[in-house]
Amino acid sequence: MAKTSLEKSHSKASNFKLTLICLLTIIFFAVLWVGLVELRVLDTFGLVLTIVGGVGTLACIFLLNAFSRG
Repeated sequence: MAKTSLEKSHSKASNFKLTLICLLTIIFFAVLWVGLVELRVLDTFGLVLTIVGGVGTLACIFLLNAFSRG
């Protein structure tokens, strides 16, 4: 039996990819905020966390923008 377009686009693999991208976005966004808070206390460590969180968040936003079910 052939799968419909809706069944193909909402497959387990597609749902897993979208969930993973969203989870990584949440983690990197949290790291960004922790880094911004730590900038006031520990300059180098806070700077590293802010950069990693910012770059990771932007990368995940681009991945979410490019994601398509299909």
